[in-house]
Amino acid sequence: MSGPERARFLACAMLLCWAAGAPALENDSEQTIEWSADGNSSMSTEGGVRRLHMTENVAITQGSLEIHGDEALLEYSTETNELSRVTVQGAPARYRQALDDDGGIVSGSGDTILFYEDEDGNTVIELVGNADINSRDMNTSCETILYVTELELIRASGNCAGAFTPGND
Repeated sequence: MSGPERARFLACAMLLCWAAGAPALENDSEQTIEWSADGNSSMSTEGGVRRLHMTENVAITQGSLEIHGDEALLEYSTETNELSRVTVQGAPARYRQALDDDGGIVSGSGDTILFYEDEDGNTVIELVGNADINSRDMNTSCETILYVTELELIRASGNCAGAFTPGND
């Protein structure tokens, strides 16, 4: 196995080990989504999608999930009023969420954070551009990190580096 192949293999193995201990709180997805911004807000509608654009010190929360950034775009259906996607940009944008009732936290950052439900109804957090994700026993940096919170799955792309502390519960 060549050096780059070995590095990718080790990064994937570390991500799988990290994901096994990193589920988000189950009831977060059932909570109300709240937002705030210090700057301007504007709303538009096109093709059955309502878009709310906010600037300056934006915060979006749902249960223990928190996303902060410089600006955000919330997209939701005009027909059902269901939120379909949140895009937050920052320098960097930041994500934080409780892993369990024992006080474990997962946090991350990236130039852009996407928050949405996949086709199976799972909550997805994508950290794009200079992405980092950290928990009590793992940290990983890659170009892009996709984290499916309920399934404890992570996919990463681009150059990756990280550290894993074995034996932590």
